[in-house]
Parts: sequence; C-alpha cells; structure tokens
Amino acid sequence: MTEREEILRGTGYWLAKVQIQVFNLLNTYMEENNLTQKQVAEKLNVSPSYVSQILNGNFNFTISKLIELALFVGKAPIIQFETIEQILKAEASQMQADVKPKRRKAANKHNPASKISVN
Repeated sequence: MTEREEILRGTGYWLAKVQIQVFNLLNTYMEENNLTQKQVAEKLNVSPSYVSQILNGNFNFTISKLIELALFVGKAPIIQFETIEQILKAEASQMQADVKPKRRKAANKHNPASKISVN
C-alpha cells in the first residue's frame, strides 16, 4: 500500500477535507453577504460559538447539520462515494495531464526552430 493510499483510507483525511470545504463555503457566503458570525448563528439557530468552531475547523457536525448549512448558503449538498482505487486512478490521470503541457514547453525551449520569429 502506498503512502497516499494509506492517507486516503484514514478518516482524518476525509474529515479535514469536508471541514475545509464547509469553512470555505460559509466564509465565502458570510463575506459576500456581509454577515457576522452572530447573524449566521441566529439564522441557523445555533450558538455563535458553534459558528466560530466551524470557521476554526474545530467541529464534527451531523449529516443533518451539514445539509442545513449547505442549504443555508444556497448550495446543494451532493455526496458521492468512490473506491480508493478510483480516486488514485483519477489523481494519476490528472498528474499525467498536468505534466504533458510542461513537457511540450520544455521541448520547445530546447528546439532551435521554436525561437524563430516571423515579422
């Protein structure tokens, strides 16, 4: 098992990933709508400290609270499940796609014909 596969098989990785997404979602919504933590707390019927925990990444919410929060900011909470193998394969494909343009640029750098300009 690779190190990346071990990470993907751990709950900590996925919890942190969701927490970051929720933080970004809520923080962006608050900024775009000029809302304070207190105002968000009132609208969600939670304590201001709970909103603070979300924004600090120190929370573990229920699925119902996650759905409520997503809908509050106008987003649909779409959850998709994939195998670890599917994720690793997709990451490998993405890395290859990211590397190909760099290889072409590097090849053009060393190709004398690429330096000729026609005015």
